[in-house]
Amino acid sequence: MTTIDETGRELRALWWLPVLRGVVLLLLGLLMLFHPLETLAAITWVFGVFAVLDGVLILLQAFVDRAKGVMWWQVLGGLIVIGLGVVVMVWPKPTVLVLFYLVAAWILAVGLFGLVGSVVLHKRAEQTWFVALAFGLVNLVIGLLLVLNPQTSLSVVMILTGVFALVGGVLLLVSGLAARSLGKQLAP
Repeated sequence: MTTIDETGRELRALWWLPVLRGVVLLLLGLLMLFHPLETLAAITWVFGVFAVLDGVLILLQAFVDRAKGVMWWQVLGGLIVIGLGVVVMVWPKPTVLVLFYLVAAWILAVGLFGLVGSVVLHKRAEQTWFVALAFGLVNLVIGLLLVLNPQTSLSVVMILTGVFALVGGVLLLVSGLAARSLGKQLAP
C-alpha cells in the first residue's frame, strides 16, 4: 500500500512532465491560431514535430515511472505516436490529403446513411424520421463544404485544433502545478 508520504514524493518528482506537455501544447496552439500556416507541408510538419515531441515525453514519463513497474501501454503509445509523427514529417502532403479526404468521405457517407434512414423511418411511420433527415442533411452539407473548399476547410480545422491545443495545454499546465502543490503538502 502506498503511503501519503510516498504519494507526495511521486507527485513532487513528476509534476513537471504535464507542465512541459502543457507548454508544448500552448505554443503549438498559439502558432495555429495566429499563423494557420499556408502550405499543407508546413501544417503537417508541425503536427509531425508535435507528435514526435509528445511521444518522447510519453516515453520519458514511462521511464520515470519505471520504479512502479514498466508501463508497457505508455511505452507502446509513445512509440506509436513517434512513428506517426515521423510518417507525417516524411510524407506530409500525401498524409494530409489522404486523411482529409477520408474524413470528408466518412462525413458524406454518414450523411447519406442518415437520409436513407429517414426514408425508412418515414415509411414505417416513425415519428423520429425528421431527426435522421436533419442529421443526414447536416452531414452532407459539412462533407460537401469540406470537399468543395479544402483550403478554407483546412484553415478552419487548424484554428479549431489550435483552440483544442490551448485548452489541453492549460489543463495539463494546471494539473501539473496542482500535482506539485499537492506533493508539497503531502510530503513537505
